[in-house]
Order: sequence, then C-alpha cells, then structure tokens
Amino acid sequence: MKAKNCYSRRVVERRHRRLKRLEKVSYYSDSSSSSSDEDENELFTEFKHSTIATNNIFPTVSDDFISLNDYFADEHDNAQISNENTDDCCDKSPPLFAGSTLSVMKSMKLLMNFLATDVNLDKRNVIRLLKLLKSILPQPNLLPVTWKSIMKLFGHTNMSTTTFLCSSCYTKCGKATFNTKACKNATCSRSNVTLKTHEIVEIVNLDLRTQLKSIITRNFSLMSKNKDYFPNADIPNGRFHRTSVFESKCNVITLTLHTDGAPLIRTTKQSIWPLFASIVEIPPPVREYQKNIILLGLWSSKSKPDVNIFLKHAV
Repeated sequence: MKAKNCYSRRVVERRHRRLKRLEKVSYYSDSSSSSSDEDENELFTEFKHSTIATNNIFPTVSDDFISLNDYFADEHDNAQISNENTDDCCDKSPPLFAGSTLSVMKSMKLLMNFLATDVNLDKRNVIRLLKLLKSILPQPNLLPVTWKSIMKLFGHTNMSTTTFLCSSCYTKCGKATFNTKACKNATCSRSNVTLKTHEIVEIVNLDLRTQLKSIITRNFSLMSKNKDYFPNADIPNGRFHRTSVFESKCNVITLTLHTDGAPLIRTTKQSIWPLFASIVEIPPPVREYQKNIILLGLWSSKSKPDVNIFLKHAV
C-alpha cells in the first residue's frame, strides 16, 4: 500500500524550484571547472567566424570603419570633450611652484580625486599627507594644507563660524600654545591663563542668508499679504505688525526667535542652546515645519547664555 503524500502543493512547488536551482548551479560549476585553453580557443575562433560572417553581410559598414583608421580629429570635433577641459578654461590659479606645468587647482583636483575617491582617506589623513607633500615639493610652493584653504580654492565658503569666549568676562579668547585658548582681558581674573573646556563659551554662527533664500523660494506662493491665511490671534493680525509691515510698501521679512537648552553629556553640566527662527510671513502650520525653521546659532557652555551677547553674535 502506497503512503499518501501529505505535503501541500506550495511545499512541493518550492522543492521543485530548489532542485532546479541546484541543477543549474552544478551545471555551471562543472562547465567552468572543465573548461581549458582549447575550449577558449574554440570559442574565440567561433566568435571570429561570426564577426567575419557579419562583415560579409554588411560590407559597407566594415569598409567605412576601415576608411576611418587614418582619421585625425580637428578643432571642430568636440564629441569627446570632458569636464576637465571646461574646468581648465576657468582655472586662473597660479602654478604650484616656480617652473611647474600644473596649476594649484589642477594639482589639488588630481590629489583629491585620488586621496578622497580612490584611496578613500579620511579628512585627518588627507591633511597629513598634504603637509608631507608640501615639505617634499620645491620651496616655496602654494599647495594648500588646511581644509579651509582647500575649500576656498574651489570656491566653497564655510557656512559657519565659531567664536570662543571666556565664561567669566565674555571676551573673545586668543590662541595659546598647543591650540589652547586664553583670555585676553587684562581686568579678568583668568587673564593670560590657559582656559579649560568648562571655562570656555563656544558660539557657532550659521549662514542666515542661504537659509532664508532657500526657505523663501520654497514658500514664495504662501507668503502674501492676505490676512485670511493667518488665524486671528496670530502675529500678522496684531496692531504693531499691521501698521509696520502690512502697510509698508517694501517686502519685509519678520523673524521670531526661540531657544532652549539641552545637556550634551549627563555626567557634566555642559549644555548646548540652539537659536531657532521662524518666518512670520509664512502661515501656520507650514511656518513650524522642520524644513522651514532657521538655525541661527549655537551656544555651548556650562552656564546659560547671555541673551545680549548671544543675539549680538547670531543676528
């Protein structure tokens, strides 16, 4: 008596598919392992015969290719112009050193394409290698060895600036030995003393113009003087805003500032205070979308920010 098959149709089909895959894998592995130089020669001869047969079918095409063997491109052939040629037209940087055939920009493009793209070095090792190359090259040379100078060479400006203040007198710190910070205020109790990390206030200012431009361009259709877009209790319906902004002939952008602090590390009292801004002329709730919030600056210190000093550096 035959045993009854108790497997479902789905299980049986899955097993069949698995067996077919195993058969294909074993077939390809056997064929690849048994291949030799003779097989490769046979394949090459078959390919060559097939190409000859194709050329016999289309003799005019092969003749055209043969006639172009002695062709030399002239100045009007621009089909193979690369981006490097167009970049060379805009390259006005001086030679890397006296007698060099490469400019500073061309040299940095070749180096960065190799170091950052091919070798995939990090920022720290790239700077170390550039400093080593600068010492090996003929002196003097114009090879940039700082990230800021490299970005400036390619026309990229830094979107943020950092200012270090003394936490006691809020005076701008000066650089001391080993890139440490020291207070330059003669009347301060920490004058000319190397400041520790918790004795320094770090203020980061971000580019306001770029953020405003992108947000206004994205929400230009919503930014109108139509009062129906705004709730009755909103800022644009207030008396001061109606008299100073809505009745003005020029286009005015009003910003509301708000900030709040959060600890960086729970074990220390160091905290960070971001300063945000919202455009009043954008109606809610679009105004409070994350992509429409402007980040003006950051205050990082052990104490709460001084409002006047924070706004003076951020706005």
